[in-house]
Amino acid sequence: MDTAVIAGVGPGLGSSLARAFARQGLAVALLSRRAESSEPVARELRSSGTSVFVVPTDVTDLQAVRRAIEAVKSNLGQITVLAYNASGYGRGPFLGLDPAVFRQSFEVGVLGAVHLAQSVIPDMLAAGRGFISFTGATAALRGRAGFAPLAISKAGLRMLAQSLAREFHPRGIHVIHVVVDGQIDTPKLRARDPQRSAETTIAPDAIADCILAAFSQPPNGWSHEFDIRPHLEPF
Repeated sequence: MDTAVIAGVGPGLGSSLARAFARQGLAVALLSRRAESSEPVARELRSSGTSVFVVPTDVTDLQAVRRAIEAVKSNLGQITVLAYNASGYGRGPFLGLDPAVFRQSFEVGVLGAVHLAQSVIPDMLAAGRGFISFTGATAALRGRAGFAPLAISKAGLRMLAQSLAREFHPRGIHVIHVVVDGQIDTPKLRARDPQRSAETTIAPDAIADCILAAFSQPPNGWSHEFDIRPHLEPF
């Protein structure tokens, strides 16, 4: 059975991605720093018959990532899909930011993606097919005052996605980058702003559906990058 690895699983987009690939008949491996972040959607998917494996993983630790991928293959089978949804963050006035904030944002947002891509691409090449999606943001295209750590991280992730697409598209691995231009409608956002209109946010399932549409594209019609936003978002 083919397996999709979802990195960065929580109650928002990570869970929606897990459901989307499960609907395609794939087994699903859920990677998050804490197992409790993945367990709710894992229980839901298991109840519908999907093979699920939860792996608490620090994506910034290369050896931890390698152990996680080996465990996934032992428990579920060959990995042909990677959805990288882990994200660095950090915000504040530039002169007051500890350089460690930049380092952490880059390690989670970019280096973790490098670790996972290097761990799964060899098996995709052996299988003759693969699909990798990277969750980006508006910050990948333009920086904003007070958001330098995020902008550096997301711009780096976009360049990684472009580099991998140019190297591995000809070898059968479809690589996409998704510019999420707006706030995703998550439980955390709802708790902070319960009166906010859903029309001003992006539903996680809508993003997952767009990624799934790219997953279904024929090899002679692959997309690489697309953006998604609520209709009220200025751009």
